[in-house]
Amino acid sequence: MNATMTHPSGYPWWAGNARFVDLSNTFIVAHVAQAALIMAWAGGFTLFEVAKFSPDLPMYEQGLILLPHLATLGWGVGAAGQIVDTFPFVAIGFIHLVAAGVLAWGAYFHQTKLPPNLDMEFGKAAKFHFAWDDAKTLGIILGHHLLVLGLGALLLVAKAMVLGGLYDATINQVRLVSQPTLDFATLFDYRTHLFDVNNLEDLVGGHLYVAALLILGGIWHILVPPFSWVKARFLFNADGILSYSLFGIALAGFAASYYCGFNGLAYPEVFYGPTLQLKSAFTPFYFDPTQTEPWAYSSRVWLANAHFYLAFFFLQGSLWHFQRAMGFDWAKLFQAWQQGRQEAGLSQFVYQTVVEIHPQATPEVCYEPAFATPAPLAPKRNQNYIYQSPQKVPSSSLIALNGVRNTLYQVAYHLNSNLFYEVPNTASPFQKTPLQVGYGSPKARINHGERFRALPSIVYELSKARAN
Repeated sequence: MNATMTHPSGYPWWAGNARFVDLSNTFIVAHVAQAALIMAWAGGFTLFEVAKFSPDLPMYEQGLILLPHLATLGWGVGAAGQIVDTFPFVAIGFIHLVAAGVLAWGAYFHQTKLPPNLDMEFGKAAKFHFAWDDAKTLGIILGHHLLVLGLGALLLVAKAMVLGGLYDATINQVRLVSQPTLDFATLFDYRTHLFDVNNLEDLVGGHLYVAALLILGGIWHILVPPFSWVKARFLFNADGILSYSLFGIALAGFAASYYCGFNGLAYPEVFYGPTLQLKSAFTPFYFDPTQTEPWAYSSRVWLANAHFYLAFFFLQGSLWHFQRAMGFDWAKLFQAWQQGRQEAGLSQFVYQTVVEIHPQATPEVCYEPAFATPAPLAPKRNQNYIYQSPQKVPSSSLIALNGVRNTLYQVAYHLNSNLFYEVPNTASPFQKTPLQVGYGSPKARINHGERFRALPSIVYELSKARAN
């Protein structure tokens, strides 16, 4: 027996947001609530790391993963990477908590004040309704996402150029990047060794180009609907859009893992620990060649490996949803395979060893078919024919019957006076025919006989049992 729990939407209970795939407002509620959870984690964990931070030990030996990021951005850092002020860390943690509260209130508002589907709403709220086969609306949504990412890249550039600067690992201090690299050829040369950037000017200049491309792309997708060739070559459904999104996150995760593992500029060694090496085996992983104590992993080891394997599973999720978007469903394939096994007479259980049973003769139990001497089938004159029904011999024990030591099953035929057919003739006695019945070995002979009245003509009567 197989039990499954499936939501009315057709997706199983663990599919998460797929349950809201056709409810535009509830879909927004889920995403805003998830953003609130992310903000709450970032703010709460930042305050937790501040509470356990010790200025006497390097950050990477204390298992910190958020404070090193803030220090890399130049917050609270003095000469030689020393943390001189933790107030910026506390302030950033509380800002994230406040943002989490705002997002949570937004999710609550959408859940309680608006219908599950925004196509039932009037006014400005109806403009945010979307359908998965509406390429124009999906293009507008994509455009707004790109604008937000572009603004995030610009915030990094602004922090580097005017808002205090970034920590420069080459000189071990925080400085402003006043002249970022704008030469496209210089930046384009990194295409073959993307993770070898070694100065803040190139790093900030690259973020400038990325921000410009994201903002221009966002404006383009907002104003220009997808072309016909785009609609023909891309998948415009829920699984297809999710597949593309997961693929983008996987690429970002792999890039972050490589930068964290190998680059000492974007991830300074004073905050994250020594750079790593990648061991390519059945399960690739980053390791610290200078590590001497077991389980004494630096923050760089934790972050690089976590980013790598999270990106790997995001990639698997992308491939999974892509094949679903193409119409391939593993669940239906498994059901068809299971149905084929059942039609073939096999068990519905997947892991079951097929066992063939061949009966073997044993000296203790014997079985022989019942034998009897039948009367001739050809009708003869002056003969009557009797139909008799078999009756089981009642017995309190089947261990020994009629001299047979072990009896599996035994019946005996009793001749009852059930007239079946009689040849028309003058009154003539019914010829007694001995009936031999037995089981096991023929030991018993039972002879029965009676006289019946003559019938004036050929008749057929239903059998009427008469007590012996």
